Amino acid sequence: MFYRNLADYYDLIFPPEQSKTAFLHGEFSAVGASRVLDLACGTGTYAIELARLGYEVWGTDLEPALIEQAQKKAADAKVAVRFTVGDMREADALGLMFDGLFCIGNSLAHLLEASDLKKALAAMRSVLNSPGRTVLQIVNFDRILAAGDTRLPLIEREGLCFKRIYRPQGEESLLFDSELSVTGRDKVAARFENSVLLRPLRRADLEALLFEAGFKVVRVYGDYKYEEYHATDSQATIAVAEC
Repeated sequence: MFYRNLADYYDLIFPPEQSKTAFLHGEFSAVGASRVLDLACGTGTYAIELARLGYEVWGTDLEPALIEQAQKKAADAKVAVRFTVGDMREADALGLMFDGLFCIGNSLAHLLEASDLKKALAAMRSVLNSPGRTVLQIVNFDRILAAGDTRLPLIEREGLCFKRIYRPQGEESLLFDSELSVTGRDKVAARFENSVLLRPLRRADLEALLFEAGFKVVRVYGDYKYEEYHATDSQATIAVAEC
């Protein structure tokens, strides 16, 4: 329900970032990619950006309201992205092969069981041509597990405020609490709260799972500008897996 409610405000909270588009384009163009898959695509922002650059793009997400938004955005942008409701653990369900694949926005952390993570990564590898590349981005959980309760920077846009905090519950789970307040005429018009259990996937564990899934090279960065990853202070863990 929370992600359904979030759909109407998603693009205000998370507008396109040029650095992300440039990173994805740089990685996929390096292997001459033409067909790309966006797993857990949300409202399809980066699938659409890549389509504008000439890629043939598919996007899947479990939340129908987000896919509906993505389809409308693609139609408005006049780009032919194929969006469909789908599970990131089932990249092979489309019955297609891809040259590039990405799953960003901390989506992998929603897979609580190791078996689900292994299934997802194995499915990703199975639909990639060789050479091919996968880009995965999660929060830097090494930093959060060391620091304890961690409040993320407040996101404030005209008419809305989005609060987020991570609360570790041991080594293998944490609570992600979020609150979205929407204002109108100087008063709160709507408030949506959510608490979801996530798996705090450490860098070393993610690398090990990628190699186990059959990827041959894994590079890790701390942001989309290719900054070196630091466990203590990088905000993100961005893994580029090659096959």
